[in-house]
Parts: sequence; structure tokens; C-alpha cells
Amino acid sequence: MARKKAVKRKAAPKRLIARSITLVDAKGKPRILLDPGNGDGYACICLYGEKDRSIQISTDPNGSLSISLLGPRFDASLGSSPNNDAGLCIRDRNGLLGTMLGSNLDSGKHQLVLFQDGQPVWSSAQPPKARRRKTKSAVK
Repeated sequence: MARKKAVKRKAAPKRLIARSITLVDAKGKPRILLDPGNGDGYACICLYGEKDRSIQISTDPNGSLSISLLGPRFDASLGSSPNNDAGLCIRDRNGLLGTMLGSNLDSGKHQLVLFQDGQPVWSSAQPPKARRRKTKSAVK
């Protein structure tokens, strides 16, 4: 009986260096993208779901960070600016603004803004409405 020769296997690489990595599913459809950008400060990780839906984690050249849930007609994003202002923005199924919550980039104060059909209908930053004081009737 012939003896099998021991096959020498190469050691697995300890690091993988690439400009970007795209992982595809069994059908060849991209499912995960790792993109460090061009050295300009932009970098992202994208997870692709069905029906053009995805989750994206990214940073941009000015230092902003964001996590976004994206679809063909909606998105919900949580982000922070280099000035440590943070906020949440939610769009409806028609792509129109629905809710914004977080720091106002100009003042740094937090506020909540609700939208209907993409137009603001209420904001916590609005000054309270003046209340009419009831006056007592003169008693005779």
C-alpha cells in the first residue's frame, strides 16, 4: 500500500491588505463593502439587504460620523459633527423629512422638529405661545 505524502500547507496570512473589500453572496450580489476611502478622511462599511436596503456606517473628511438605515424611499440617520453636535433624522416612505432630533448646528442646543409632508409643523425650539390672562370682572 502506497503511503500518501504529507502535504505542506502554507500558513494562513495574518493580515489582509487591500484598498477595499467587497463580499458577495452565492449569487455574486454584493452584500458587504469595506471602503477606507482615498486617504481623504472618508471611510464606510455598508451591509446590503434585499430590495435596495442597506446599513451604512461612515465618516467623512470633516470628521463627521454617521450610521444610516437606507432604503429606496426612506432613511433614518444618526450622526455627529466634529463639534460634538449629534442628531437623528428620519424620513418617511416618500423620502420627505418626518422627524429631526438633536443639536442645532448653529447654537448647539437640542431640539425636536416634527414634519408633515416634508414641512415643519412643530418644533420644541419655538417660544411658548403667550397665554391670555383671565381678568376678574369688576364686582358691583
